[in-house]
Amino acid sequence: MEKKISVIVPVYNTEAYLCDCVTSVLEQTFRDFEIILINDGSQDNSGDLCERLCEGDQRIRVLWQEHRGVSAARNAGIDAAEGKYLFFLDSDDFIHPQLLEALYSLQEENRAAIATTEFCYVRKGKFQKPASFQMEPDHRKNCCYLNHDQARKPSTFAHPRLRLDAIGGKMILSEAIGSIRFDEELTHGEDTLFLHQMIANGADVTVVFRKWYFYRRMEKEHDKEYTIESCKSRLEVQTKLRDHEINRGRTERAVYAEWILLCEIVLWYEMGRRNKDGRLIEYVEKLIHVERKSRLYAQVDWCRRMVFQLGCVCYPLYKLIADFFHWYHHTLDLPRELRGK
Repeated sequence: MEKKISVIVPVYNTEAYLCDCVTSVLEQTFRDFEIILINDGSQDNSGDLCERLCEGDQRIRVLWQEHRGVSAARNAGIDAAEGKYLFFLDSDDFIHPQLLEALYSLQEENRAAIATTEFCYVRKGKFQKPASFQMEPDHRKNCCYLNHDQARKPSTFAHPRLRLDAIGGKMILSEAIGSIRFDEELTHGEDTLFLHQMIANGADVTVVFRKWYFYRRMEKEHDKEYTIESCKSRLEVQTKLRDHEINRGRTERAVYAEWILLCEIVLWYEMGRRNKDGRLIEYVEKLIHVERKSRLYAQVDWCRRMVFQLGCVCYPLYKLIADFFHWYHHTLDLPRELRGK
């Protein structure tokens, strides 16, 4: 019998957190699901732990593959899934007990292809149930529906509360995915591209404004994500998103997408300096030179161009001003029902 939800969990060297992750699914108020653990060639005891978890509950399945990366693992999960909806969860994260129920009920009600919730950032370490794990009798009162055209706007797509650039916490109608898959050639930004392709294909989005997806993060590990290889991958994704707007004649959206890319470039430059990565610094400096000469850069308003220039010299001051720009534009441009959330 078809399950209503397939929870797809790629696993690679996360034995310290995997039990917390799976337990948070098993404790859901919504019960009609399967969990697909894809062991992506883990070198620790994650594979054995997957098998033990599988023995304890028949709703858990384990897939094995050589280490091919998170995109290949998620693609394997998509191909094996039997659920009407697919929910994506990283193996070092965990979720609120009501999340699957909330997302499922909203999608059944409004027929949106994608449902999501907000992120709550937590430090890596031993799991302790946060205060926000308390049960809520009415989880529908703070929700929002965005049609695909609204969700595709760069200012909406990049909104920090929607996190449409990250696959964690997203529940997606299986039949809406069709032939779309994660790009296995990308090392970073593959989920951003996947979700953009979904929305560009006509997927509407419904949002539960609760911080019910718990994302484990350590600042030092965050810094290590920025290498020349990862930034090249991110550049490829951001360029595709920007060019998508250009090719469809949506110049205003393309210009805002260019602004987002400029902010990314400043961040890469700062990370290169912080980590004393000469190769990355040299790469970004060349990239800055190229962007300054582009026609689209010339269409970015002069104030934002000055902020970009500032970011290449004084990152702390730039960050304050850039955050204000993002807040102001998000507030001005987002649908009315989203502004007060």
